[in-house]
Amino acid sequence: MSTWRVLVTSRPFLEAAPEAARRLEEAGVGLLSAPGDWPLEEEEIVDLVGAVDGVIAGVDRIGRHALQKGAPRLRVIARVGVGVDTIDLQTATELGVVVTNTPGVNAEAVAELVFGLMIVLARGILQADQSVREGRWVRPFGVELFGKCLGVVGFGHIGQAVARRGTGFGMQVVASDPLVDPDRVRALGVSLLPFLDVVGKADFLTLHVPLLPETRHLLGEAELLRMKPTAYLVNTSRGGVVDEAALARALREGWIAGAACDVFEEEPPLRSPLLRAPNVVLTPHLGGYTREATARAARLAAEQVLTVLRGERPPHVVNPEVFERR
Repeated sequence: MSTWRVLVTSRPFLEAAPEAARRLEEAGVGLLSAPGDWPLEEEEIVDLVGAVDGVIAGVDRIGRHALQKGAPRLRVIARVGVGVDTIDLQTATELGVVVTNTPGVNAEAVAELVFGLMIVLARGILQADQSVREGRWVRPFGVELFGKCLGVVGFGHIGQAVARRGTGFGMQVVASDPLVDPDRVRALGVSLLPFLDVVGKADFLTLHVPLLPETRHLLGEAELLRMKPTAYLVNTSRGGVVDEAALARALREGWIAGAACDVFEEEPPLRSPLLRAPNVVLTPHLGGYTREATARAARLAAEQVLTVLRGERPPHVVNPEVFERR
């Protein structure tokens, strides 16, 4: 008989790491799978959390109403991934709900996607593919990554993985991060510069910062105007870090050469102005969506759920204040 009940809203959790689900079940956890294939909105999840001890979450919106509905039984929300901007951390802390994430486990996967998107942009691969399918023979002039300046905004696990690849491609790598250890940056052969200097210097600009009040629309009209007209932007962090209306205008008016976005202010981006913008590659938030990365994240999330349910402190707590309140 199950001791605890845990709601699983992360779609890949059961697919990529069935051993993580077995680990929970063997420890006395009954799993409840959320319906559907899309991230849940607040009104969809609120009726599911009232009788569970934990949630293994994707990018679903878990706000104040849902958290209040889950209290006092709900004890832990384990995010399969890094960003927790869709969870009301203040309310979770007030109600004693521990929120965890899985930093670092998807760094290599995201970094690989960044370079995939950069190459697609630089070589016009989508346009070339379409021309061949249509019976034409259009060969777009591309640009090389070799010798170009790669600007990395945010130098955590993912930013460092991107920087290592940039060095391997023979790029000059510059980075901006007010919190990073300068020695760590220099050890990778990377120059640490102020944010706006990185924006203005980069031939390829890639963003790797969390979505916080101070990073919302970090890249807006003024910043996009500082970029080179030959530069490309890649955003695999969070949609709200970029002002989508400003980016769409930048693409239409040629302020920059192109962009690739794996994340959006609204997901799925049914109303995004980027859907009608030229020279942009759009992907459905698949940065960390590899079997290997998802399995690592699922196993870590499962272990953190068990740790909290057993009354212990897990390694990756996003709201450590909850333990101080206890």
